[in-house]
Amino acid sequence: MWSRRARFCPLCSSALAIREVGGRPRPRCLECRFVLYENPASASAGLVLDPDGRVLLVRRAIEPFKGLWAIPAGYQEADEDPPAAVVREVREETAIDVRVVRLVDLIHVPDDARKPANVAVYLCRSAGGAPRPGHDAAEAAWFGLDELPGELGFDNGPRILGRLMAGGDLHHELAPRS
Repeated sequence: MWSRRARFCPLCSSALAIREVGGRPRPRCLECRFVLYENPASASAGLVLDPDGRVLLVRRAIEPFKGLWAIPAGYQEADEDPPAAVVREVREETAIDVRVVRLVDLIHVPDDARKPANVAVYLCRSAGGAPRPGHDAAEAAWFGLDELPGELGFDNGPRILGRLMAGGDLHHELAPRS
């Protein structure tokens, strides 16, 4: 964890040491007593459907899961809310403009090598554009639910795509628009 590797206080630059705070060992400044908490990052993912009910996926060009297919997603910037983050991330990774329909899931990802995250998954409708990979994607493409690639990255991919395939609460969203 990054805060366990931090050696100096971000406020006063004095040394940090692991001390019990609130019943847990945490990095704490020896001078100003600042506590460096390990908080998860915020991220947004787009479960993007086109008018034919196909789902948009990207083949990752970077780690983790380089070379595998995933739902477009990324970290939220400090000046944007989660729905704005998903619109930006989908556009950056795929060149597709989207309209956010609704929140589908909130997933805690504690074991990501980069940093733990809370990922807000939004159901989105394509609002235009042709899939074109961004800087961190090798490919971007639409897939029918009966033709999903077998090489999916991230544990949450099968969880989210499985909900689409099972129908359930997302079933009405899959119906092609006429």
